[in-house]
Amino acid sequence: MGSFLSKYKILPPLFGFISGILITEWIGNEWILIAFLSPIFATIYLIKPKFGILIFIPIGILFSTRPDLTENHILHFAEKEIDVEGVLFKSLENREKGSRLFIDAQSVFIEGKEIRTLGKVIITTRERIQRLAYGDRIRVLSIKLRPLKNFLNPGSFDVKRYYERQGIYATGFVPGEEWIISFGKDESSNFFIHSLDKMRLKFGNFVRKSSPFPEGEIINAITIGDQGGIPAELRNQFSKAGIAHLLSISGLHVGAVAIVFYVIIKWLIKRSEFMLLKFQVPRLTARLTIPPIFIYMILAGFATPVVRASIMAIVYLVSIVIGREENKLNTLAVSAFIILLWHPWALFELSFQLSFASVLGILLMHKFYPFKLDTISDKFFTSIKTTCAASFATLPFIINSFGVFPVVSVPANLIFVPLVEFLSVPLGLVSFLVFLISETIATPILYANVFLIKSLLWGTHRLLQIPFSSLTVPSLGALSWTLYGIALAVFLLKRAYPRLGIALPVLILGFLSTSAYSILIKPNKGFLEMNFLDAGNRNIIFVRLPREKNILLDGGFSYYDRGGFIERSVVIPFLLESGITKIDYLILTSLDKDHLKGIKEILGKFRVERLWTNGGKLDGGVWEIIKNKGISWKNILDEVEDFEIEGVRFEFLKPRGEFEIKDSSRPYPILGKLTFKEANFLFGEAIEEETVQNELIEIYRDRIKSSLLYVPRISGENTRGFISMVSPRVIVTNTAYSTFLISTDIKKSDSQTAVFQTDTRGTVTILTDGKMLRVKTYLDEKEEFLH
Repeated sequence: MGSFLSKYKILPPLFGFISGILITEWIGNEWILIAFLSPIFATIYLIKPKFGILIFIPIGILFSTRPDLTENHILHFAEKEIDVEGVLFKSLENREKGSRLFIDAQSVFIEGKEIRTLGKVIITTRERIQRLAYGDRIRVLSIKLRPLKNFLNPGSFDVKRYYERQGIYATGFVPGEEWIISFGKDESSNFFIHSLDKMRLKFGNFVRKSSPFPEGEIINAITIGDQGGIPAELRNQFSKAGIAHLLSISGLHVGAVAIVFYVIIKWLIKRSEFMLLKFQVPRLTARLTIPPIFIYMILAGFATPVVRASIMAIVYLVSIVIGREENKLNTLAVSAFIILLWHPWALFELSFQLSFASVLGILLMHKFYPFKLDTISDKFFTSIKTTCAASFATLPFIINSFGVFPVVSVPANLIFVPLVEFLSVPLGLVSFLVFLISETIATPILYANVFLIKSLLWGTHRLLQIPFSSLTVPSLGALSWTLYGIALAVFLLKRAYPRLGIALPVLILGFLSTSAYSILIKPNKGFLEMNFLDAGNRNIIFVRLPREKNILLDGGFSYYDRGGFIERSVVIPFLLESGITKIDYLILTSLDKDHLKGIKEILGKFRVERLWTNGGKLDGGVWEIIKNKGISWKNILDEVEDFEIEGVRFEFLKPRGEFEIKDSSRPYPILGKLTFKEANFLFGEAIEEETVQNELIEIYRDRIKSSLLYVPRISGENTRGFISMVSPRVIVTNTAYSTFLISTDIKKSDSQTAVFQTDTRGTVTILTDGKMLRVKTYLDEKEEFLH
């Protein structure tokens, strides 16, 4: 161990620093910890210098402390209609629909009065913004900022913490450019970077105008780092193939740029006898390769993943310059240390984890199974080794982040990485440089790149048509992670210690068994489980039936789900965290455009047996998926009344009154009722409307009596009569206002009904044996028993 630490001296301080960051994340109270730990660790170091690693723990805590919000912080102006003025601290991000502006706020205006403020915010627009660049001073008019909020469901990404680590605490929305005033470049902004960002935007618009979709968006992503316009469906396809990293500028792209420039510069130097005699060629080449990487980093808009990848590449080149490149693990550790000093919270970001895991995997593979480059055969097998090393090192991160096991990852990377990194990326850079001189000359270069991207898309589509090319898998638990890590270590060490190979099959079997446990084992067998998810203004219910089947009810109408956003952010993470890879019944009560987009997300991710919809207005893409996957489809209005499965009866209640439809895409109201022995559950989006409630009372009378009533929102102010008629023991709702109205009515009627609110307590889970109801929420695991 002593010889190992003396060889890799940077590792102990790095581990100490990382420990400090983790302590800050998990415990908090940073300043108290620093005051308490610093003198203790300093004393230990003075007595036992070999424990110097401990000094870096409080240093890690210090660098990762969370700032206190001052009295004039922008977050204190949330929920008020204000004008916000500040400077764009990041390049404009164009998305599939609209744009995002990253503003370092400096002033707010309330009724014409200016108040100085500070803090960063994200402003989303419905229309794409064309004319703003990094460093511009702007004012956004008549905006209501909102604090960042998470969806409180199992598996949901902690978006609030993610942005708070970057100093962003609030978001807002405006329709388009009419709400934005630009004052041009702020005097504090760097002229060179601002000018280059302007050119980035012009180039991006030129590519979009001159290229077909989505090829143009991919070219922008890999050339100037503008990846917001890539459709979610395309991202999913690349994730399934294991090549999602090709769609953004990351370590792979920066490394490819470094290699291309290194080879070209080295070739040019070798053409000069004077240079060969005067300089050490590798060191001079490495020194001259650093500026192109820095320029590429600026060209990519200083995106955080690009800066991290550039730091990694530059540190390695510096190690060549100073003659220390042979110890690559130390070089990698130095890169990590520098990145974490600059941005400690990078430790929790997927791009950081993937970059360092892949490079570490390649380095360890080379150490235990040395790469050979003597013959063409050696080079071929070395490329396979490096691809396998990177793929297996990053596999657990891919599974937990995307819920997919990309079976074709290795061949896909072997084919498409050279295509993108050594042809498409250089062509993109050349087209940008030529664009600065002439659009006309740049156009044929762009067309050549479009051809390459079309080949990439065609090849990816063909690979994914192979049966079992990718598998949807649930999230890995701690035990699975541990077994996987041990298995990789045993594989690397078995060449030096052959007897270890005996344990490898056992570890692999253990990993596969623990990974499949959540799929194979059915929890709460014999019970009916209802999960009401926190999904904003959407109504999503997931039902586990008593034996093995399940039902996903994705209801509710929304204008603002942004094309499958809720499915990606709420439904899919929840299902994967719950160990679900197959949906027996997918029942949709709304078919607006957002829901159709969401259907594609779910149908593409999971094996769906039956799809039942409220109407037959499905788009061509959905019909194609239904046909290709052999999914059974029915129109609830015409073909389904009620059914029974595993002892649970499902009824569709269809009020027949005259209803005011607020939007032509809204469906006719349909409600559902589940009955399991003596327990009943009544739910549906339209149940919030008084006209629907009155219709239900008139038509169904005592049939609407239920143990549980799910009322997403209340639009009327008097629900007492309806609640009294239903007589529920439990009411679940989505909003505080609905809770207030319901609770008021309950008090007036002296009811003992319990009310649970999803947007404050998270997913509400109801478990019943047909008599007793057991209720728990995401934020409170303690169960409540209701007889």
